[in-house]
Amino acid sequence: MKKRILSLLLTITLIISLCAVTEASGANTVLYGDTDGDGEVNIIDATLIQRHLIGLTALDEAALQRATVSGSDELSIIDATLIQRYDVKLIFSFPVEGQTESKVKDIITIHFTNNKKWTPVNAYFYNKSTGAALKEWPGIELSDYTLNTKGEQVYSADVDVTLYDRVIFNSGTKQTTEIPVTKASSGYSIHGRVGKKYYPDIYAYEAAGNGKVKTVVMDYPDGYKKKVYIWTPEGYDPEDTSKKYSVLYMCDGQNLFGNVPNLSGFYWQCQDTVNSLMSNGGDGVIIVGIDNNDDMRVTELTPDLIPLDPEAYAGHYAGGYVYPEFRGEVYSDFISDTVIPYVDSHYNTNSTRGIAGSSCGGQAAFYIGMENMDKFSYIGAFSSAFAYFPPEIWDKYLSSKDFSGDVPFVYLYTGMNKDDSTEQWIYPTAVLMDGWLTEHNYPADKKVNIMDADARHHESFWAIYMPEMLCKGLGL
Repeated sequence: MKKRILSLLLTITLIISLCAVTEASGANTVLYGDTDGDGEVNIIDATLIQRHLIGLTALDEAALQRATVSGSDELSIIDATLIQRYDVKLIFSFPVEGQTESKVKDIITIHFTNNKKWTPVNAYFYNKSTGAALKEWPGIELSDYTLNTKGEQVYSADVDVTLYDRVIFNSGTKQTTEIPVTKASSGYSIHGRVGKKYYPDIYAYEAAGNGKVKTVVMDYPDGYKKKVYIWTPEGYDPEDTSKKYSVLYMCDGQNLFGNVPNLSGFYWQCQDTVNSLMSNGGDGVIIVGIDNNDDMRVTELTPDLIPLDPEAYAGHYAGGYVYPEFRGEVYSDFISDTVIPYVDSHYNTNSTRGIAGSSCGGQAAFYIGMENMDKFSYIGAFSSAFAYFPPEIWDKYLSSKDFSGDVPFVYLYTGMNKDDSTEQWIYPTAVLMDGWLTEHNYPADKKVNIMDADARHHESFWAIYMPEMLCKGLGL
């Protein structure tokens, strides 16, 4: 009798589960991991997968889609395991959530604000790698314009960014520096002069909004507080868990957003880059900026690689100043063990992450990415202070890494302006880093080294190249 009652209860449970699965199949959005369609991801969803795999439960097509979280074409026990790990908060997103079909346009409209009143206004589009140009110098003359609220002419032109990745705006006698044109580009104006050329300011043309920045104060392992700025793009809805966002983590968080007080008075204009990407059909990106302790910035951001070769380090700084302490490992662990889990548990994130920074922050981003290749999809190392360590140390550090598996895409960028002493100190080692990666069998298709002969060691120039870094990192 007891066996019959137990059998009856199991049958009722199975019927209820199947009904829930069937009812959920009409939903318009996909909550991955929610096998039974009840709006939650828990151990019951993993159990349903196990029952399906041994033939006790028949999941319908919609349920199979929700249950297949591994990114594979077929449901397997791996999916059940991933859901179990998610349920106990060992992971905070599923591999399938990083697989989205690109909606980004190849042919985009770029806008140039003629705030210097050039006549005429030309756009010279070309491919930096091949040298192919849309039209020979000085390029196409722009004639289609509107007036902005300041009465300035705003010209527009369409360009296929799969064919041409650079533009130089010019009047025939005056010109800008070379500017990346990407799927995260939309607006440019003239910012200032560098030598005989002008460098641009980037902006998001007619952006729908500017997103929101939230400041979170966290305990730093070295005994003090650290601010973390979390920017969510326009349209981000914390209640819509069906839409997941990639996250870009960045060093020197106070230099990223225009509405956050910073050190230099200039910033990366991160909002403009993401807003432009969204206006061109791309998905929004959450950006997380980790503040630096200004008085200890070099100590915080620089990893202690000296033990790899103390003698080489001593020779590298013979007669010069040596920083007393490097604690970049603490900073790296803080991001990987504290900041990422916080963001993944409080925001709707997928498994695609990037890490970026400039100068000491560029070296820090490179180090953090190398130490956590399983956590980051791409690295943006801008004007990186690799010169703090001699080649012998970098050779030993890279020799300790295994690059045979899935590795992050590395975007190396450095300015080469001959009048900028910091960039002149940095760029030789940045060039060498590209070669060192090659020597240590880093995949050629997983790195790029960008040099700009006019660029200075400054946020204004890093902002110009951030759209290209983001697009390459996201595979756009």
